[in-house]
Formats: sequence, structure tokens, C-alpha cells
Amino acid sequence: MTVFGKNVARFLKASGVDEAMVESLTNYDFSATADLGFVYSIPGGHTGEALRRVGYCGLGATVRGLGLATDTPIEVDVACASLGSINYDLVNAIYNACQGDDGMQEYNTRVGRKLKGKEMRPTGRLRDQFRIYFPTDRTVAESKGGRQSAGTICVQAKWWRAPSFPKELVRDCVNNRDGLLMHSKIILVRRPAAAELIGQSSAAGWAYIGSANLSESAWGRVVKDRGTGSAKMSCRNWECGVVVPVHGNPGNGCDFTIFSGVVPVPMMVPGRPYKDSDKPWFFLGGQ
Repeated sequence: MTVFGKNVARFLKASGVDEAMVESLTNYDFSATADLGFVYSIPGGHTGEALRRVGYCGLGATVRGLGLATDTPIEVDVACASLGSINYDLVNAIYNACQGDDGMQEYNTRVGRKLKGKEMRPTGRLRDQFRIYFPTDRTVAESKGGRQSAGTICVQAKWWRAPSFPKELVRDCVNNRDGLLMHSKIILVRRPAAAELIGQSSAAGWAYIGSANLSESAWGRVVKDRGTGSAKMSCRNWECGVVVPVHGNPGNGCDFTIFSGVVPVPMMVPGRPYKDSDKPWFFLGGQ
């Protein structure tokens, strides 16, 4: 069975699917998934080898396993229907995972800070190469369904207004289908021509399509276990998704056409930055 198939089996077993049903997966041919990745999150604390299979650690391991890892800058565009109480630590961890990091780079930097509680500030790399797509209140209001149709799209006002929230990375999420709102959870990664891959893949980029919004609950956080002192991945949600490489000649970092025919890009890109007068669509109508 491929790595993809094995990860599906692990996820199903952890979610309580009957053992016989999980075992029945061996009756199926997973060979067509050899170049795909299955990424998942499982609630709880995960240590040792399990740590590297879950949340953003699992995403990084999958990227590396598919030969998509790189030490050079990449372009990352993230669209989601919900934003959690996020900060630059999480954004940096996700960016590192998209380069193929196993989660330890951000963790080691964070625990090594001299001042406890001191949060990471945005680097030029994140400001220039990481974009988060979430609709403004105006975009929701002008949609066909209006504000009454956006109940499953949410960010809380208190999170948005926190000093640590990465507002400068957020772009207005406007659907390519006029007047419609999105509930997609997708990560689009593009490799500029100068970005060399560590593995053998020739992919110009890849996409994650799944259930995970941009939050610690979905992607987890690596923390120090109080009992052992070792690293532990802590997640709160059940999530899963697929990583799909896209092939072609890497562009100059601005070309989304590499996804054509493989993964539809649902939103207008690269996305309009929020103006000072803009506010996101707030959950429960927060002002």
C-alpha cells in the first residue's frame, strides 16, 4: 500500500472505524495515489513518530516525502472559511511546513526566545510571500445572498483586533464566480524558478484541498510536554485533506496558471490587501 493509503488507514483507525473495515483497504489498489499526499489532524497530544504525522508537522512530512521540499522561498496563498486566534508563530509554522519542515524549526525558535511570551513579528518573507484570503464585510454584503448567507464564514472581532493577529497578510476573498461566497479550504504553493527542490520532483507547485481552516485547532501547535520535556503536537480538531503536486515550468512567482486543469483556483488572485477602512466579515456581527 502507498504512503497515502497507509495514512488514510491510520486516520480511519484513530477515528474509530471498525478494524475489519480498515483492514479491507488492503483489497484496493492505491497505486494511483503514489504521487499524492494525505494529511490529517487528530485531537489530542502526539509525541515521537506520531508527532510528525499530524497537523502542520504531517503537512511538512508529506511535502518532503513527495519530493517537494525546498530551502528557498516559495509563494503561499491560503483560502479558508474561518480564521482562528492566529498569530505569526502559526503562520510561520505553516509556511515552513509548505517548504517541507517537520515542525521543529518554528518550535525550536519559539522555545529558544529569551523573553517568555514574546511573539514572533512578521518577516519580509511572510509579508511578501504568504497571503491569507478572507472576505471583507463589504464583499459579504454585496454577495447574492448578502449577510444572511454567511453564517458559516467566521472570525471573531476580539481575535482580529489582537496585536498579534497577522492583519497585514490578509487579502479580500472574492469568488471567481460573481456574487458567490466561498467555503473552500485550500493552500496553493508556487515555486519560483529560482527555488530548487531538495527532492526529485519536477513540480512547479502543489495544492492542499481539505477541511482545515487556518487555526491552531485545525493545524495544531508543537509544545513542550510537561511530563517528559519533549516536543508534543497538540491538536483539537479532526481534519483531513489531500496534497496534489502540479507540474510544469516554474514561473516568476506570480503565475497561477500552473494549477489549470489540475486544481481550480476558486478566488481572485493575488487578492486585494485590506484597506484601513476595511473590516472582515465578523462572526455574530461583531463590530
